[in-house]
Amino acid sequence: MPIEYNKPGIHPEPPDDLHTRTLPILELNSSLWRIHQSRYHPLYFGRSGENRFDAPAQEYGILYVGLDEFCAFRESIGRLVKYRIVTKSLLINRQISQIEVKRPLKLVDLSGAGLTKLDADGRLCTGDYLVAQRWSEALRNHPSSPDGLYYRSCYDPERYCLAIYDHLESELSIKITYDLWEDIFRERLGHILDTYEYGLIED
Repeated sequence: MPIEYNKPGIHPEPPDDLHTRTLPILELNSSLWRIHQSRYHPLYFGRSGENRFDAPAQEYGILYVGLDEFCAFRESIGRLVKYRIVTKSLLINRQISQIEVKRPLKLVDLSGAGLTKLDADGRLCTGDYLVAQRWSEALRNHPSSPDGLYYRSCYDPERYCLAIYDHLESELSIKITYDLWEDIFRERLGHILDTYEYGLIED
């Protein structure tokens, strides 16, 4: 008879003893990137409950950023389009911001061996949002008080994302913000589109 493999299923809940464990902490001192609607401030800590690591009861905010412009694009614009076609109207009301940190960030490393140390696995960053939100809350409330989470983009696993807890807001500053459609950013935008083989049309 053929071997029967278990289906992936839903990721397990945070372990009861999580607060006693030593977290896999990665210290990061790097620029961060975020693409956002122009009407929002670059440092927008969302409370919608609609994103992977949001607070389960919307009791605190989360800022989602990428470690480079490619990740920021794929996690934002790239999720909104079909057939890898980007329209001018989608870009002209959005900006990209480079965010600086005033001190090294203490991030829970969910990108590799850190998952095993937490008795977690890759489904935490790709599967059910409600389970991921409960993990986010449990890690935020850990005695070591991490600043956020570090994980691979599920859209481009070579890129890294951060989910930053809102207590860190005073430690962040905006270095520069570009309109995605302005000339000064056009060459870099073209490079991103070429990398992911996205087409651009003026609608």
